[in-house]
Amino acid sequence: MAKIGLKMMCYRGKTTQGIIGKAIQADISITSNNVTLFAEDAIAESDKSFQSGSITIGIDDLSDVIQADMLGHTVDAVTGEIVANRADIAPYVGIGFYATKLVNNVKKFRAIFLNKVQFAEPNDTNTTRGENVTFNTPTLEGTIMTLDNGNWKSEQTFATEAEAITYLNTKAGITPEV
Repeated sequence: MAKIGLKMMCYRGKTTQGIIGKAIQADISITSNNVTLFAEDAIAESDKSFQSGSITIGIDDLSDVIQADMLGHTVDAVTGEIVANRADIAPYVGIGFYATKLVNNVKKFRAIFLNKVQFAEPNDTNTTRGENVTFNTPTLEGTIMTLDNGNWKSEQTFATEAEAITYLNTKAGITPEV
């Protein structure tokens, strides 16, 4: 399997949902429990279950509204100014995307939806324009957690891109524009 693409970085909050931005990267790292019980000089039991995870997403742009939604900030309705307060608490959001993969020279579309993620304030890098143009884009880092029922991820592989998009629209609660 060769991974050859990434699209449709979407989110679902308590009252909002939508496309975060054009997808650049999605790096998921999982921490598993790693416990072994020895009895009578041998391994009797082991546990390698999900403990937590982290996700780093890179996007082309992070709009003011989505930044406020995902980080718990407020936006002044009149001026559009974002106000970040030290008491702000980033809400839990669901995050989804799909990746194109090539299997035996056939494209397939793997859609992933992480049910409960809490993002942290991103680093902000800005550089002057020099002899060569350098693009800096937003990167968000979040902690992946489980829902009360223990679920932390849903994923499905589809034969068509349209099926992957429909799957993510449903998971995120996005109503497609006609």
